[in-house]
Amino acid sequence: MPEQNREPGEAPASEPTGASGADAAPAAPVEAEALRQELDEARGKAREYLGLLQRAQADFVNYRRRVEQERGESILAGRADLAQRILPAIDDFDRAVQNRPAELADSQWVQGIELIGRKVRAALEGAGIVSIDALGQEFDPWEHEAVMQAPSSPEEAGRVIEVFRAGYKQGSKVLRPAQVKVGRGLA
Repeated sequence: MPEQNREPGEAPASEPTGASGADAAPAAPVEAEALRQELDEARGKAREYLGLLQRAQADFVNYRRRVEQERGESILAGRADLAQRILPAIDDFDRAVQNRPAELADSQWVQGIELIGRKVRAALEGAGIVSIDALGQEFDPWEHEAVMQAPSSPEEAGRVIEVFRAGYKQGSKVLRPAQVKVGRGLA
């Protein structure tokens, strides 16, 4: 009868006997141990998932960095390719301006043509493509292509004394070496 007066969720009252009181005490440590084991497993899974998440984030950051680097390299390669196609036209333009008739040197038409040349060079420089400064410089086989040698003073020996075709580079990468004449000094 006492069970009828019990509140919902309340455990039934046990009779105070020596046998049932001894059984209840070991059940609490067993249940606590099971909960600790469950908690340790949950913490292990959480560490595993955290590690997976951190690796995934690192992989994504590396992927983004690699894509940005490849994109930048692709842009530079495209600019270099375009410059390689334009440089022969610039060479022809330079030869035409150098060989203009003397009587046309001061005409507005020639000045307009020279302005166009300056604008094309400025566009190349804006894309990071610059002319190699060769005249008077020490011969550098990485930037200069020697097509001739000529007797020169001892001061000019091993130096560029004439430029036949301008060279260009993009950053430290040579797109086209300058074709030059190199002094060899008097023997």
